[in-house]
Amino acid sequence: MVLVEELSDVSTSHEENEAYSSSYDDDDQSLTPSMVFDQIMGPTVTLPSHEHPLHTHGSSNGHCDGCPELRDNGLNGYNCHTCGFTVHKECAESSPEINHPSHQRHSLTLLTHGLPLVAQDDKCRLCGENLGKLVYHCSICNFSLDLLCARNPLELVVYYRKGHEHTLTLMPRLIRFTCNACGLETDRSPYVCPQCDFMIHEDCIYLPRVISIIRHKHRISRSYFLGIGDWICGVCRRRIDGRYGAYSCTICSDYAVHSKCATRRDVWDGRELEDVPEEEDECEEPFRVVSDGVINHFSHREHDLRLEYGLTNIIHDEDIRCRACVRPVYSNPFYECKQCDDFILHETCANLPRKQRHVLHNHQLTLCTDDSIVMDFPMTRGIFLCSACDRLCSGFRYECCDIKLDVRCGSISEPFLYECHPHPFFQTSLDSKICVVCKEESSYVLTCMDCDFVLDFKCATLPYTVRYKCDKHPLKLCYDGDKDITGTYWCEICEKEMDQRIMFYTCESCGPTIHIDCVLGDFRYVKPRMCFEFNGKKWKVALNGVNRPGCYKCGFRCKGPFVVVSVDYDDSYVCSLLCLWKGETLVFDSIRD
Repeated sequence: MVLVEELSDVSTSHEENEAYSSSYDDDDQSLTPSMVFDQIMGPTVTLPSHEHPLHTHGSSNGHCDGCPELRDNGLNGYNCHTCGFTVHKECAESSPEINHPSHQRHSLTLLTHGLPLVAQDDKCRLCGENLGKLVYHCSICNFSLDLLCARNPLELVVYYRKGHEHTLTLMPRLIRFTCNACGLETDRSPYVCPQCDFMIHEDCIYLPRVISIIRHKHRISRSYFLGIGDWICGVCRRRIDGRYGAYSCTICSDYAVHSKCATRRDVWDGRELEDVPEEEDECEEPFRVVSDGVINHFSHREHDLRLEYGLTNIIHDEDIRCRACVRPVYSNPFYECKQCDDFILHETCANLPRKQRHVLHNHQLTLCTDDSIVMDFPMTRGIFLCSACDRLCSGFRYECCDIKLDVRCGSISEPFLYECHPHPFFQTSLDSKICVVCKEESSYVLTCMDCDFVLDFKCATLPYTVRYKCDKHPLKLCYDGDKDITGTYWCEICEKEMDQRIMFYTCESCGPTIHIDCVLGDFRYVKPRMCFEFNGKKWKVALNGVNRPGCYKCGFRCKGPFVVVSVDYDDSYVCSLLCLWKGETLVFDSIRD
């Protein structure tokens, strides 16, 4: 319970009075400074045991110090301008004492400053979440509930035929147990069936019976007992204890998934498929064969494409790019349109499937080739940021919902084989990890289960070989981070010292070492000469010159193979995506090397 009172006796300083005096209308001289303060800040409430008055404005982001729930309407609450305490209106109006069905022996008292120091458990007895400042507590039993569990008590008795054949009873006690449905060990409040020696989490009772996950082509079904065997989860790649519940495939007898892994939001689309007829997974072919070596691709229906071999004038021209992956046509064979000067597809890119399962999304992705539906603010159409690697791209993409993947990241499947590492990689979770290669943190990573080697998508899709205009041999990726290396190496382009713990390119014949960013740059996967709009300005991708122009944002010389040049202003170059993202800055008078 709270007491609402108008803040009519607030004392304000002389400076505040002068500030408020300018706020009210000259025609209404009856308004006092304190009344203006009330109109601006709203009325206040007095919360038991909170030493400051609270104003009727909540958090703009929906945060509450009293409960873990985030709400869209965060302004419907109270906050304290003195100590920053923020609380939902419903939480602020919580009763100072309640009787709760999960603790019927004693009443629970509302604490407004968190648990006392003598309390041994700082988590909610029912849900196990960390407690906030508003807690219902029984000091006799050391029993605590957060506001959500206090307002929404769990049912003491549950009968759900799909979850268990008998009635389940809540045991609101600190007791360590292993859930029969998911196999995870926790320490509080299971539902139990004494006659079956069965214990289960409340949320595991309602696990779906039959589902389809993005990691497997067949439906999988829930079972409370897999049986003894060497079971490995098809998502997290860790062992499954066959004594407890999991999901398994009736067609692939060796495929199983942990219950929690199978129902992750990035793995399962949320649909229960029990009693739902199966649909055939039909996928249209990417091209129609016209004749031997001639196809009609769905992205270029107006003309046929012919398979070509050995055209050295094309495979050595950096300016000629594959329309799908926007990489140079280093290797053949490739498909070329004889009527259009610039439409070329690698043979592998021409065979990209039009529908693709992917480890980063719970729906199938669709291969999109048109420019019109790409509208990444503040980008123009045809340019997008890959959701997995954050690279600027202009080629084909795999897309669904709010995810866009370039064809390199979109083609990654499990197990992923990497030329610079002896073991396969898997995408096991969305937890942030540090990439071993570039030392950057990302939530989209691939992990080697044999040696915990972590690789982000940007490094996983680096081309193994590239060409450098000052070397007649192809450069190859090199990673020596796990070796003891003596000596110092320098980048041939930027002339800075190499960090040999980070992957780089080198020529095995001539011996130069070059940073990855210096060889590829940030605009490697945008079609040369392509114009686009960014933050209201027009830009064009161009080859970097021999003199390496200076970037007008950072002042350093542009070191990558491609730069972005302003269409509207002469000699205005940008060297990187970071500089393109920056706001307006001063133009440097001198260029920094």
